[in-house]
Amino acid sequence: MNKQENKFYQVAVIGGGVGGVSAALGAARAGAKTVLIEKSKEIGGTGIHSPVGLVCTYCDANDRPINRGVHEEYVPYIYRPNGPRYCQTYDEKDLLERYKTLLAAEENLTVLTDTAVSSVVKTGKRIKAVVTPSGLVTADVFIDSTAEGFLSAAAGATFEKGRPIDGIMQPATLTFRVDNVDFSAFDLDIKDPEWLTWENMEKMWAQMQPYFDDLHKRGATSNPREGILCFPDRFGTTLLFNQTCVRNVDSTSEASVAEARIEGEKQVHEFWAAVKEHPAFRNSGPIKISPRLGLREGRRIMGDYVLTAEDCLAEARFEDMVAACGYFIDVHDPDTGLAELIRIPGSGYYHIPYRCLIPRDLDNTLLGSRCISGTHEAHGSYRVMSSVSAIGQAAGVAAALSSRREGDVRKINAEWIRHELQKQNQFTEGPASPMPEKDA
Repeated sequence: MNKQENKFYQVAVIGGGVGGVSAALGAARAGAKTVLIEKSKEIGGTGIHSPVGLVCTYCDANDRPINRGVHEEYVPYIYRPNGPRYCQTYDEKDLLERYKTLLAAEENLTVLTDTAVSSVVKTGKRIKAVVTPSGLVTADVFIDSTAEGFLSAAAGATFEKGRPIDGIMQPATLTFRVDNVDFSAFDLDIKDPEWLTWENMEKMWAQMQPYFDDLHKRGATSNPREGILCFPDRFGTTLLFNQTCVRNVDSTSEASVAEARIEGEKQVHEFWAAVKEHPAFRNSGPIKISPRLGLREGRRIMGDYVLTAEDCLAEARFEDMVAACGYFIDVHDPDTGLAELIRIPGSGYYHIPYRCLIPRDLDNTLLGSRCISGTHEAHGSYRVMSSVSAIGQAAGVAAALSSRREGDVRKINAEWIRHELQKQNQFTEGPASPMPEKDA
């Protein structure tokens, strides 16, 4: 996927997950010469390499989409009448192909995979370049779209990790897929076009629950989870299980992640040995374990504003709004592994301000993934694919505009960002106006 590398760009996006892909598309479509740099051989991030198969909340309490833009291009089939009322799932292979197609269509965009950033070159509060195996890549503006906030941390930005009392992060998960599932054994009719209801999902989970309960009673698993969580693909052929729970993982430590992977695989095999006895799996197997551990949390880079759980639950509205989120506050307890989902009340969504995308210690860098500035609890809400895509797209647009203002991200008005986001079919609220010419 690599094109001929040009050493200088207006915008450099580091990290090729959904936030990075969205940031790169946002910047390129706003007219900036952009590079997307991903350390792995394949783009995609968590949604591709450790998928959960579910498109989390992207609408408000009245089923109005508040995450559109590039997200609608990734999963167009969910944007239909009454769509939010159903269990919306995706296939990671299909999603990856959509990413690749969209990126390849942008003339302003270069994609560099298998390219690890080892360090940064910095002057004062500005990143001048990033160091890669093939040399320096310089840019006017940099976007940190890494899930762990690697770029910003490498540049000396202030960050926090985990919960406030001890820094321990949410548990990780290792997902796996099972093919050739007989959904009729769950009393489900996949020929019914409306079969993917939440009621049917709960019916399916309830039928598998006794097998998992028995596993716990026998003391045959180290998995602290209590319930079943899995989602079918929309064609009714496979199930993707988000079933494991690995505690005390530091996503910023390769050694910690590698050790957690071993525990995750152990839990997968324990679980499958019990649940495969259900008649729905008589012709299933072998299981396909996801290539990466699913990490729910990383560094949170401290920005010009820190979003809190109180903001989320108060349906916060900000003058510098550039994105929105309607997903629950979903924090998996680091001690027990259990999750408590707290619904966003009233309208069902809150604003994410531009200030959360600006690292307080840097002048030409933006945050374009879940590493934005927020508390441990708020992070539990905006960390999902739908809202991260909106965050990334907003960061990309803001970076493109900033490249016309000496790369200073604080010289950009949120009204200008919203104007460009609206041109890119993204949901925004508040006044919007085009950025004036510099010498006007």
